[in-house]
Amino acid sequence: MDNEAYQTLLKNNNLTNLLGQGLIRDDLLPSILGNDSHEISYWAGKRLSRTHRLATYEDLETFFKQFKLGDLKLLKRTTSQISWELSGEIVANRLSLFSDPDFYLESGFIAQSCQYILDQQTESEIEKVNKSKGLVLITTFLSKDKPNDGQEASEIFKIIEKTNNTDHPDSE
Repeated sequence: MDNEAYQTLLKNNNLTNLLGQGLIRDDLLPSILGNDSHEISYWAGKRLSRTHRLATYEDLETFFKQFKLGDLKLLKRTTSQISWELSGEIVANRLSLFSDPDFYLESGFIAQSCQYILDQQTESEIEKVNKSKGLVLITTFLSKDKPNDGQEASEIFKIIEKTNNTDHPDSE
């Protein structure tokens, strides 16, 4: 993380709590992992999804927002693929502040989550990174085959929606 990135994140109250994430994800890990950083990040995302199994696409979108990964939006679903848009202030700032921000963790998480939701094999790829618009387009490719890996998380990770009137989660 250079001085410009540090100062930009520090000046923005919405992003100050992301200093550690930026330091680790976009500075430390790429330097440690080298050429393998994208592939390892992808599989790390799949691993996180295995331990935080989500039930619906809406849960996936909420998870991304709550865990400060960005604003995830399902754009289109066909029988063979799902198109996603990852955007928001967090994504835009990572794209503008770091030379090679890694969104493979998000891509792996999306792939594994879709595999659980659909009960079919899936893989995701980053299709396009648009720095000027502050967004990343991700495509999840759907196979007709059933998953062949174990369903590590037997329990669904329950997303809690926050109410507008309070900072306390709903007790549903």
